[in-house]
Amino acid sequence: MEWEKVLRDAVKENSIKELHLRKVPSLKTCEDWNKVTELGTIDHKTKYAYYRGGLVKYGDRLFFVTQERLDAVSPFRKWEFKSKIKVTDPEIVSEKK
Repeated sequence: MEWEKVLRDAVKENSIKELHLRKVPSLKTCEDWNKVTELGTIDHKTKYAYYRGGLVKYGDRLFFVTQERLDAVSPFRKWEFKSKIKVTDPEIVSEKK
């Protein structure tokens, strides 16, 4: 399974599976922050990590940007996240049934 292909379409109807979120690489630096497209914000805590920031597209790839990095870049670029992305967890959903 090639994760780049799976992650390209991982965000559907403003939601992403937790399994996919864990595989999304973090965008730490890029040549032109103005070419980054905002998809939505994330605020989700897993067993081992806390995802607080935003999901973005850079080129044709999906990336996670931490809130600290968004704050650091904000003097140079205005962020316009229009939606909040819900994280779905299939393990919890299957336990509720």
